[in-house]
Amino acid sequence: MFVDPNDLPADVRLYGKSSVWAPPADLTAWGQYWLGILADQPGITQAWIAEVDELYAPHWIAQLTSEPLLHQFSEDALQGVLRHGRIFTFEDHVELKSGGLFPLVHDGQVIGLLGLLSQHTDYLHAASLAWIRTLTRIISDSLFQEKNGVQARAEQSILRQLQGCLDVREALPAVLEDLAAGTQADVITVLRVPTGGQRFELLLVQGLSSTSVAKVKLYFETGMAGKPYFPNNQPHWIQDLQAYPSNHQLINRLDEEGLRGYCAVPMFAHNQLVGALEIAWRSPQYTCTDHAEFLIRIAGQLALAMERTFVVQDLRQTNAALMNRYNAMIAGLSRALELRDLETNGHTQRVSHLTMHLVEHMQFPREQWEFIREGALLHDIGKIGIPDAILLKPGSLTTPERKVMEQHVVYGYNILAPFIQSRPVLDMALYHHERWDGQGYPHALKGEQIPLVARLFAVIDVFDALTSDRPYRTAWTRQRALDYLKEQAGSQFDPRIVRLFLEVTRERN
Repeated sequence: MFVDPNDLPADVRLYGKSSVWAPPADLTAWGQYWLGILADQPGITQAWIAEVDELYAPHWIAQLTSEPLLHQFSEDALQGVLRHGRIFTFEDHVELKSGGLFPLVHDGQVIGLLGLLSQHTDYLHAASLAWIRTLTRIISDSLFQEKNGVQARAEQSILRQLQGCLDVREALPAVLEDLAAGTQADVITVLRVPTGGQRFELLLVQGLSSTSVAKVKLYFETGMAGKPYFPNNQPHWIQDLQAYPSNHQLINRLDEEGLRGYCAVPMFAHNQLVGALEIAWRSPQYTCTDHAEFLIRIAGQLALAMERTFVVQDLRQTNAALMNRYNAMIAGLSRALELRDLETNGHTQRVSHLTMHLVEHMQFPREQWEFIREGALLHDIGKIGIPDAILLKPGSLTTPERKVMEQHVVYGYNILAPFIQSRPVLDMALYHHERWDGQGYPHALKGEQIPLVARLFAVIDVFDALTSDRPYRTAWTRQRALDYLKEQAGSQFDPRIVRLFLEVTRERN
């Protein structure tokens, strides 16, 4: 809830947090700049500049000397300037000095205060007052822009951080730094409400010691944190936690950490509460209007980023589960073939490993690697459709039998095409028996008409077949098989692929 200024005592409305408030670095530098200009004016000995909030509380930004702030001015004088925007001046002929309080006004609202003292009793004559009035108008516009600029710069930086990543948790540390700069907050926590959850989960804390952070985490993990509750979906504002009724449970007992001012801002995404921001200060905060709209906007952006993060996370988990099942299916299909065709037991695993070495050596794009590995595992899946009498025949095949055997590449393509859309997998299954000279099957493709993945796999497939024992012959030596590949380069195989494969085999020796 937001505090109503009319409910506060007059002394609180006037002085508020002025004794403990520390301006942000940008505002301090701004104040020093303008006081530097005043210091160059002959006759001015002391000057102060303050920001004024909507409850007429001055917050001192900068001063020229270490003298007590505005000790020459009465409270009545100060109130007259702050509340009514009147200029107050005085002359002291005993101590030979003069001074004035000048309101900094924007849009009819006092937003700042300039105090001046001079060694000359007649310093504030008509000409001086004229240039001071002109200067205060300039300073007022500058202060308005600076005050809004601090939060504007923070908001722009926060938006850049959130838009630059898919996981909001990666951006949160930098976001909270910007948020603290925009609100001068001492502690900020980011909370999440899991889908269907009834309690908050803690995502990040900034501004507390490691011991205090551990205590806060325990508070949430043990279920002691408050439940999500925002009447009318509005921020919950507390002027002073130490004066807050103890029987009212907060989300987080930050009062135990010595914090005073507090604001909890709900984060909604598509009308669903997804989390909250807790912002706390070590001094009481008697108004939140300076920060309210800023915090609501940031909370909205964080909510959308948080929703995006966990939607992406859920999609990744779902995709990972699907990929695990898919890979298990691929491995199962490959193993099913080897259990049927015992003479090629281990062939698919060997050729898949060797294929990946060649693919890496040829610098294929990494996004294609997994598809090529699958193609190597499934290249002979069509043999499931070949009769046992032909597939398991220990001797040479007759011409009709060979025609049937050659159909396994077509069978393989037809088995895979309905559920696999990857071109490398389908190309390897269908074309791995095509030849560079056009004498292969099933379509007698020639040269670079044959897909590259099929050309490279053909070399590896033949090499592994030659170096493995078969019922009708013993395995060739490695060198004899390599010599055969070199002999067939330019006729059965792509000569460039053979050369690259020889490089890989040398690297593996």
